[in-house]
Amino acid sequence: MGKDKKGKEQQQQQQQPLAVAKESKDDAVSSSNQDPIKQAERTVQEKTVLLVSALSDKQLDQYEIFRRSTMPRATVKRLMQSISGTSMPPNAVIAMAGITKVYIGEIVELACQAREDLHETGPLQPKHIREAVRLLRMRNGIPSTKYKKVFPFK
Repeated sequence: MGKDKKGKEQQQQQQQPLAVAKESKDDAVSSSNQDPIKQAERTVQEKTVLLVSALSDKQLDQYEIFRRSTMPRATVKRLMQSISGTSMPPNAVIAMAGITKVYIGEIVELACQAREDLHETGPLQPKHIREAVRLLRMRNGIPSTKYKKVFPFK
């Protein structure tokens, strides 16, 4: 057993310089031929870091809560399947969960504005959320839930 262990250690030591040389070679190639997609991703990450560093403590807490919040995919999938009557692919469920998160964010933002307009403080109440939904309907941000029959001939 002792010889086997020494042999493995020697093999690892011999392979280690090769791995380092290979990594440095890959870095040299990637720096000369930078992928535009990776470069754009890096730029977005840098801008995000800059933006987050400029946030106040309260804004940073809100941003962290927003980032951590998720819509349960199982619930979104079940709702989508009940409406459409067919099974939903995972990518569609993920996209719908993201859209739902943004939509709920808009409602909460408008509800906070409604609370301020009423000169109230404290947590959001159902009346604030109802007012936000009413405002979104007025702006055509929510499609009508009433089915309208359109007859070309009367």
